[in-house]
Amino acid sequence: MTFRLAAWSPLVTLCLLLGCRGGERENPDSTRALPPVFPASPVENTHWNSDAGPVMIAATGSGIDTAMVILPFATDSTIDSLQYAAASMSGMKFDLFRRSGKIASGISVLPLSRTDTTRDCYSWPAAKLQSSSESWQFGFVSGHAQTIALDSIETLPSRDSASLAASITRSAATLPGTIDPTFRGLPFRVRSAYTFQLDTMDVVVANVVRSVNEEAKPRVENLLIFAERPRNSNGKFEVSYFTRSAGPEESTSVTGILGAVTVGSSRRPIVIVNVQYDEGGKFGFIERSTTGKWNATWKSAYTDC
Repeated sequence: MTFRLAAWSPLVTLCLLLGCRGGERENPDSTRALPPVFPASPVENTHWNSDAGPVMIAATGSGIDTAMVILPFATDSTIDSLQYAAASMSGMKFDLFRRSGKIASGISVLPLSRTDTTRDCYSWPAAKLQSSSESWQFGFVSGHAQTIALDSIETLPSRDSASLAASITRSAATLPGTIDPTFRGLPFRVRSAYTFQLDTMDVVVANVVRSVNEEAKPRVENLLIFAERPRNSNGKFEVSYFTRSAGPEESTSVTGILGAVTVGSSRRPIVIVNVQYDEGGKFGFIERSTTGKWNATWKSAYTDC
């Protein structure tokens, strides 16, 4: 998956602790204030959309009041220096989202110190939400993102759900790309699918899978599919973007759909995803351009804690 070098917010939002790659890490308690980290070269541009604000947070799964602070300009080659960073978020308020839309506004966040310094893995800085009573998936600094509500295929009437699932799997079977011969001729099934509406289009985003259930070596093929059709049309959904991964079941990446928002004065649609690997993962944006094409743009650094 191939995921605009943006100017940093005028707010000095991050206090970062730098270390030397390959050398001994500094004690995370001995912090010092430094400017925000920018890409060292165009090669390391992460393509973060500055309209989304200076930082993103994501739920940890360990509770509704804990969060990961996603540093948008961190890369795989710098994340080891930034995992102990203490994010200075004084005065920042966050809007919280899940797939159904925005669930909270103006939430304060308190950075937390990482207490376990013995784990040989990379993680995002931790934070605690000062008030939250509902489950959430991700958050942006207040005012930077507007919600797009996603409807699960499971909420549709059974007839409509079955029809949509059949349409998605038929489309999956006709997509080009390198296909492991192991999967040829096997049926696809819809693991999850969500629909939403833009000004002129109905959109469906689906995770589709097919598998070889060999006891000793099970294998899977995972597809992420974006398809569209004109609003209020009964016509066929046309695939506008897809990714494919295939291999052993335990190590093949799966892309989760966290939710969708619009950003900027143009209200550019963005779907937020979480690509999960065997032991870690990355966050990412899939954005719709002004020409109506969906493309993977920003991707975060890889973390595995």
